[in-house]
Amino acid sequence: MPSSLAVDVVVLSWNDGDLARRAAASALRSAGVRARVHLVDNGSAEPLTPGTELGGAGTLVHRSPRNLGVAAGRNLGASLGSAPLVCFLDSDAVLEPDCLHALASAMAADPSVAVAAPVFAGHRPEQTAGRAPTLWRKAARGLGLTDAYAGAVRDGRPQWDVDFAIGACQLVRRDVFEHLGGFDERYFYGPEDVDLCLRAKADGRRVVQVGRACCHHRARRSSRRLWTRNGFRHGLAVLRHLWVHRRVAARRPGAERGAAPRLTGARR
Repeated sequence: MPSSLAVDVVVLSWNDGDLARRAAASALRSAGVRARVHLVDNGSAEPLTPGTELGGAGTLVHRSPRNLGVAAGRNLGASLGSAPLVCFLDSDAVLEPDCLHALASAMAADPSVAVAAPVFAGHRPEQTAGRAPTLWRKAARGLGLTDAYAGAVRDGRPQWDVDFAIGACQLVRRDVFEHLGGFDERYFYGPEDVDLCLRAKADGRRVVQVGRACCHHRARRSSRRLWTRNGFRHGLAVLRHLWVHRRVAARRPGAERGAAPRLTGARR
């Protein structure tokens, strides 16, 4: 893979100034790729402004006067660039310098890979990726009974197929992203990341988790507590998602790699 491969990194910020600066700076420190950061200020009370304090000269800031939601905000960020690969990075995530290169290498090795995700520092792989979540799995996670999804079969491989990976860090092929119509903007606050992965799988593409790609991410699950406005909105979005993808085929561990699940419902 050419070391000059360009990657657009989309960081969405809503009142996350200091965190967003750290995320942008970590992307610009990436080795083996040419990263440009598109930082979308999503209606923050104290808007971010362009400048080197936002991570470096490779950071471009776009201001939305109102909060568009995660899906629409990320679609806006993706539209600002033209690189063949797009990394969607949470504002509270920090990339290791070789993370993007490891993810891009997985894609270069197999054109059918549409989405590649890292293993997050301090987390087991199945805590952030795995088989398509069911209602019972989501309920168990919400009640604190488990912190993991149904895991994928790794068998000692450097990368392995999953149904989805969380959107704190996802590297996506731009052509596939545009073919799928981007994130479904009917999701304001999750789970647009899972939905994108499942639609990519339904289109015959692969979603993989890469063992040697490392990203740091401090989970902020308190913002998704049910008895808050955002938590209630997220809960409704999850229910809608589970209904739209209700016919995702249940696959046993060890099922054929890359098998596309069956989906119902409109894409957009």
